[in-house]
Amino acid sequence: MKELKIFAIVVFLSGVLYWGIEPYAHHELHPQTALANYDFTAEDIDLASKNLEIAKAKGDDKVAQKSLDEYKAFWDEVKTIDLSKGDAQKGAEFAATCAGCHSIESAGIPASMDAQTASASFGVVPPDLSTAGAIYDDKFLVALIKNPVMALKLSHKFGDEKPFPMTPYFGENSDIADIVAYLKSVSQDYIKANKGISDERLFSDACQRCHDIKYDKKYTHSNRVELAKYMGSNPPDLSMMIRAKNSDNYLNKLINDPQKVLSGTSMPRVGLKEDSEKQIVSYLEKVGDSKKDEREQIGIYTMIYFFILGIFATLWKQKVWRELH
Repeated sequence: MKELKIFAIVVFLSGVLYWGIEPYAHHELHPQTALANYDFTAEDIDLASKNLEIAKAKGDDKVAQKSLDEYKAFWDEVKTIDLSKGDAQKGAEFAATCAGCHSIESAGIPASMDAQTASASFGVVPPDLSTAGAIYDDKFLVALIKNPVMALKLSHKFGDEKPFPMTPYFGENSDIADIVAYLKSVSQDYIKANKGISDERLFSDACQRCHDIKYDKKYTHSNRVELAKYMGSNPPDLSMMIRAKNSDNYLNKLINDPQKVLSGTSMPRVGLKEDSEKQIVSYLEKVGDSKKDEREQIGIYTMIYFFILGIFATLWKQKVWRELH
């Protein structure tokens, strides 16, 4: 009877910890945020509207209202660009201007400078664009070409006094549609030639400009000293990120919109399509938690073992006490 009372107390305290204290602590440390939204127009306006509500409650909403108005105007302008009229051949001519910073290896356009020089010039190595038309959302590409700071959500970091390395495109809107059509054409050629986009290639194009993943022996393309100056600190290695941070779809939310999860972070919005984002998270899981299935299976076996052991221990205890009495 004494053992049952002790067991009941342990169960009660564990329940209080599990259903009471732990959820509260998690809520305070990781406030609930909406799921990743791949309609970037809606994502930006929804977040800006939410920030405005919070600012109004504090009695200082001028900055938040300005931000909301800017995002509405920006995405309204992006909507006016008709991608269905994009001409890939014309886009190839305009894309030549991109080659001043970017390589397009699959189209035979090499980088104009090596990684060290690029890092010193821009703070971070500009990405190769061979897969850009396939892995990034079309509207995001339009937005990125038109106004990189707004698209990447880095207006808190860059401005007139500190210009962003990639300049806005001041040409005709039809030119942007042509460039996107060209990038999509190049990406289709890459996919055909390589039978898809591998996890490693996707990580290289989307993440490796800033991040390491040492478990797979992949290291940032950029010079670490220059990268730290550009970002404010060196971005973390992602080897264990899947095990440390992916509760409540944290990584999906972070990649989709860093400002929603870490307001004020220097990490830019990546702009990946949903399937590309899932591929990145899956790759991080494969590299950083390759034993997940085996670990979960062992956990089940362990619980079964202790359950059976508990039965035999109880029977043995009863036998011993019967003999004593």
